[in-house]
Amino acid sequence: MSNDTLIDFPAEIAVKAMGLNDDEFEKLIARTVLPLIEPATARISTLPSKEGKYLSVRVHFTALNHDHLQSVYIALRAEERVLFTL
Repeated sequence: MSNDTLIDFPAEIAVKAMGLNDDEFEKLIARTVLPLIEPATARISTLPSKEGKYLSVRVHFTALNHDHLQSVYIALRAEERVLFTL
């Protein structure tokens, strides 16, 4: 385990991106994240907000190391339609 993180890599991770709920938001997240991870083993799930205005898209994948995980977050944060990441 690295001194920089409490995560023991490789690790099963789920990153979440939230934005306005429209037909393209889930596709945007997939286009952004899948080139950075192993798409064959990735799983994507969505959850609309109670009022349906926002959509949470969660991407489950195996992060190989801290830099790999950071590259996913950096790509998500670079998308202007992504309002929050977790």
